[in-house]
Amino acid sequence: MTFTEELLSQMVKKLTGSFIIKYHPQDEPENPDKVYEIDFTPPFRRIPMMKGLEEALKMELPKGKDLAAPETRDFFDKLCV
Repeated sequence: MTFTEELLSQMVKKLTGSFIIKYHPQDEPENPDKVYEIDFTPPFRRIPMMKGLEEALKMELPKGKDLAAPETRDFFDKLCV
């Protein structure tokens, strides 16, 4: 994680001169002037993957040691479609 953090943050700084960039989304026609500031200043916030996905998707995901079980794989396959 630290390697990726350094690689990404330094690339952004080298390309733009700052760790902070402005993102202008093209897919928000109701708000064409919307601008997001994205801060690549290390250290990045770290969140547990499954907890973060559950929060973003607003749903509970399968739990347990065997995430490679066929029924779990089917669940995630359907979720991605």
